[in-house]
Amino acid sequence: MGLLNHETNYFGLDIGSSAIRLVQLRGSGGKPVLVTYGDVKVPGGLTSSDAAGDRDKIADLVKQLIRDTRVGTKNVVAGLSSANVFASVITMPKLSNADIDKAIKYQADQYIPMPLDEVKVDWSLLGPGANDQEIEVLLVAAPIMATDKYLDILEKSGLEIVALEANATAVARALMPVSDIAVVILDVGSHASDLTIVYKNSPRLIRSIGIGAGTFVKAVAQNLNLNDEQAQQFTYRFGLTQSKLEGQVNKAIAPNVDVLVSEITKSIKFFAERYPQVKIEKLIVTGQGIAIPEYTNYMANSTGLPVEVGNSWINISYPASNQEKLLSVSSEYAVAAGLAQRTLV
Repeated sequence: MGLLNHETNYFGLDIGSSAIRLVQLRGSGGKPVLVTYGDVKVPGGLTSSDAAGDRDKIADLVKQLIRDTRVGTKNVVAGLSSANVFASVITMPKLSNADIDKAIKYQADQYIPMPLDEVKVDWSLLGPGANDQEIEVLLVAAPIMATDKYLDILEKSGLEIVALEANATAVARALMPVSDIAVVILDVGSHASDLTIVYKNSPRLIRSIGIGAGTFVKAVAQNLNLNDEQAQQFTYRFGLTQSKLEGQVNKAIAPNVDVLVSEITKSIKFFAERYPQVKIEKLIVTGQGIAIPEYTNYMANSTGLPVEVGNSWINISYPASNQEKLLSVSSEYAVAAGLAQRTLV
């Protein structure tokens, strides 16, 4: 599923708010093989800016990263922030792909809460519906202003665009081996978190929640009267541990984590209404949250679900000598790794 689409060799590019990351793979009959990966830090606020000069700066960082990692192609699949994506599962009569495309063009305004002339629309066939005469389709839309910004940056970087894809879709692909089970994936970024429910390896619900690791740090700074650097250190040293500093850091962070838990609970309820016979098996966590002490235990106790730390390299082959290094940065690379696997697995 991509908002642009043609087949070729490519690498995955994740333009995040705190860093830009890429992963390049090559197919090998089984698991795709890791060719190269890397990241470059991004100054605060740069990727959220719409100024032409800031787009040039991002493009320069992308070019620097490509040089540093020695990527062997200009073809790219790039991630699109889930905050800029609307996604919904719809049920349709069983039709050919061509007829599905026509039907969606006529009916999209019933499902998308934005004017159709302001969005790019895409869809992906999920499989059979509740009966033999129906199918389920994942409908995705993104504002043209948002996609045009990414396209402009990529073109200024000298790249050929294969596709733009929702970050949450890429994360689901990276963290899930082929399976029929249903899981919740929570990816905590710098400023927001992506919540995705995946069933039979396809996203069935995608949500962006405006709470990220930066929210935790800000709460610690305000509650403990610390500067940003001190708050960052306290957040990642003490986290949700109740026995340290009389639990002051825990008290600062926990209300925001509880919002994430609440959104997980609501999303599971929504999923259960559509798939009443399907049980959510576990919660997979990735992103900046997993570096916070006691975070995974807190999520397990609060949601009642088994919690697993996602492995971005689970579907990728690489030398055993690289395992320790790759696993140490796994939580940072789910988007880029998933984008790089878009048609290889």
